[in-house]
Amino acid sequence: MNRLSVKLFLSTFIACCWFFCPQPSLSMDGLTLARKDYNRDDGRDSYAEIRMLLIDKHGKKRMRSMITATKDFGSLSKNLIRFTLPADIKNTGFLSWENEDREDDQFLYLPALRRVRRIVSKQKSNRFVNTDYTYEDMQKRKVEKDHHRLLRNESFKEYDCWVLESIPKKPEDSQYGKRISWIIKDIFIPIKIEYYNKKNSLIKVFSGLSIKKIDGIHTVMELEMHDFKRKHRTLMKIDAIRYNRGIPDKVFTRRYLKNPR
Repeated sequence: MNRLSVKLFLSTFIACCWFFCPQPSLSMDGLTLARKDYNRDDGRDSYAEIRMLLIDKHGKKRMRSMITATKDFGSLSKNLIRFTLPADIKNTGFLSWENEDREDDQFLYLPALRRVRRIVSKQKSNRFVNTDYTYEDMQKRKVEKDHHRLLRNESFKEYDCWVLESIPKKPEDSQYGKRISWIIKDIFIPIKIEYYNKKNSLIKVFSGLSIKKIDGIHTVMELEMHDFKRKHRTLMKIDAIRYNRGIPDKVFTRRYLKNPR
């Protein structure tokens, strides 16, 4: 075989391998996928009643109940969480405001202290009221903060998904070294997210357990966050949710966080 024949063989072989091996669609890339996830329809506002179950490494369980409210303010959103049960956490509230050009504002209301406390940047890696979510997890991370790479197509449970890798552009900007998300095609909902520390070790996994269409919007109705280091899990189930009902702006103020009247 002469040199020209060898080159032709190799180029043909490589082309065939590319054609027959499973490849991500050329119509999609990591940045586009991240933006579709970030901008998917979740209503102009929403109100939900949620049960939360905390399970520790010994199998001990603690049940909580809470309400959540979310509303769009232009291109940004605000959300409120208020616990209703049990007595030791009742009326504890959390308020988050998205900002365009700076970190989101987050506030925690502790009824025992009767004051609203701002969550500062150095506290974003702290756990949110002893759950497996941190304050960083409680905010919607902006697409531009990460490098995004589409890894592959892969099924998770019954869903056909894109697998997306997201790495912070500035390492100091996140407690995580990277996140890998399984995003359902067509509806662009993350059904699974793996969280890695800065040593590239898997530390937490988020899983969506069921999805239902409510008021025309696909909604994760049951979800779990599993912290492998703590051997602890947080499960949540939405008992009721309503979209686009016109929640008053005052619900998303510090005054209402402290005194919901």
